[in-house]
Amino acid sequence: MDKQRRLALRAAVGAALLPLAAPALAVPAPARAGSPVTSINVILPSSATLDLDGAAGRAHQERLTLAVMDFVREHYQGRNLPVWRKPLESIDLHKRVANICLWIVRSCHARRDVYPLDPAWVAGQIMAESFFNEFAVSWALAVGICQFIGPTAREYGMTVAGSAPAHAAAPYKNPADAGAEARYIAVRRDWREAMRARRRLGDEAELLRTAMQALADGTPCPQAGPYLEAARAVDELDAQVKDARQRFTAYLEANFAGRNIFSDKDVAFLKGFDERVLYAKPVDAMVLMLARFLRARGGNILAAAAGYHAGLGNTSEDAGVYKRYGRIPAFADTVGYVSRCLVNHHEIALRMA
Repeated sequence: MDKQRRLALRAAVGAALLPLAAPALAVPAPARAGSPVTSINVILPSSATLDLDGAAGRAHQERLTLAVMDFVREHYQGRNLPVWRKPLESIDLHKRVANICLWIVRSCHARRDVYPLDPAWVAGQIMAESFFNEFAVSWALAVGICQFIGPTAREYGMTVAGSAPAHAAAPYKNPADAGAEARYIAVRRDWREAMRARRRLGDEAELLRTAMQALADGTPCPQAGPYLEAARAVDELDAQVKDARQRFTAYLEANFAGRNIFSDKDVAFLKGFDERVLYAKPVDAMVLMLARFLRARGGNILAAAAGYHAGLGNTSEDAGVYKRYGRIPAFADTVGYVSRCLVNHHEIALRMA
């Protein structure tokens, strides 16, 4: 296990071992040595209640907005923001965060019967996903503040770029690449199968040693031909995956360029093009997904967040009592992601307390 993964695992485990006695996700704890402390309840009870209706909900939204902005200003003032790659002063982040927090609170209230969820956690997870950048596009072609990939977004009822025949014609820019996402998904599926086929032929390092020994002995190496053929297939498909990714990213960016989600005209365009860049549907889908994952994993917020990042199936656990709660899969990027969500939530909840 490399050093980065060990550090990420240590951070996640350390956070998970904080006091678990609180009735809600985060509550103020007695200060020690002049520093306030917030404890985290990792296993959220299904009976937890938080008044988010009416005036109480509006007050919670305002407190959440102020807490997020205080956190950002304290740690990012004078620096380029993650994802944005721009200084805080050049972005109207407060307006964005206020609107996002409005939809977070509404969605947590609306989905409370699926499983109760703390709005501060959702805000911290969105911060880890996109840093509130509505036009963020990831390496995996996930889009928007909640970073939904196309198939998942369509499952939750969102319009996705390239999914309508109209997207392949004017007035959309780069219309010839509207189908690049579908090609990316298909070619990536073929690439994964080619990778599995190559692995079935043996370990690359061991095959290399065998081939070198055969060369030294002046004897043939029958494994070399099939392995090299499989490797060539992987390389060809890898190039196709990269090409499709680049084309669809360029297609998205060309059609997002110059758009403003606070303009009615641009919102109307984006509703017909890609709703992942807006707030209402993506936030509600994220809250609903997390609530369903919490229910499936016995209220374990760490497993729910990991499931959002890596797929719920990768958080399953078959060992005795742990089966009910699931686990964080041993993927370095997922462990790091959950760690960032924990820290973001802690800092936001601390300021709300």
